[in-house]
Amino acid sequence: MEDELLIFCDHLFKKYPGTDWVFKDASLTIFRNQFLFLLGSSGSGKTTFIKIISGQEDYDRGKIIIQNNDFRKLKRKNLHLWRRSLGIVFQDFRLLWKQTVKENIALPLIILGCSKNEIDMRVKAVLKLVQLEDKEDVVCKYLSGGEQQRVAIGRAIVHSPVLLLADEPTGNLDDKHTKNILELFYTLHARGISILIATHDKRLPIAIPDCRTVMIKDKRFIDVIPVPKSRTS
Repeated sequence: MEDELLIFCDHLFKKYPGTDWVFKDASLTIFRNQFLFLLGSSGSGKTTFIKIISGQEDYDRGKIIIQNNDFRKLKRKNLHLWRRSLGIVFQDFRLLWKQTVKENIALPLIILGCSKNEIDMRVKAVLKLVQLEDKEDVVCKYLSGGEQQRVAIGRAIVHSPVLLLADEPTGNLDDKHTKNILELFYTLHARGISILIATHDKRLPIAIPDCRTVMIKDKRFIDVIPVPKSRTS
């Protein structure tokens, strides 16, 4: 079966006022069910790309197709529907620090107007998945960095997104917690969620079998030839 097109960026140009181009004639195709690493140094455009495809930033020229819809037309009419199909893990977590783990994870469902029973059911399942069942009533500011990252991931997936976008999700974690977070992403991908991880760490793709790696180089997207690897146990 032919892979289903999720995002198609064709000859993308993007710059901020008073700066050089972030992207210049950059093209990238992303298919459903891919596990994609987007590699690039600080300032290369990783975060900008996430903001563009999630509708937080505009672009100057080029075409973006989202699930067979022209993105500019989508932004005018049904951008909220696309955003509901995304889960986003921010680099700085953006948790409600004075709220509990359970309250943070439940937030997207509350915004969507889900019933209390559905919220309780979904949050319970996610707490188990991210291994925080015993922390559900703990206020987030008292958690470790690794636990806070798992809360952020739980919040991003509780509404069953089509695509999970993660911006430097292991940037502030030690090797042990990095490994645990990658294992969690691998599990989510196995459950049918498409994954895009933006990172500067070239070691991360080695831990995920059958992933795709794209590097931002010279303001364009370049596919990296995969190397043999196996998932770490």
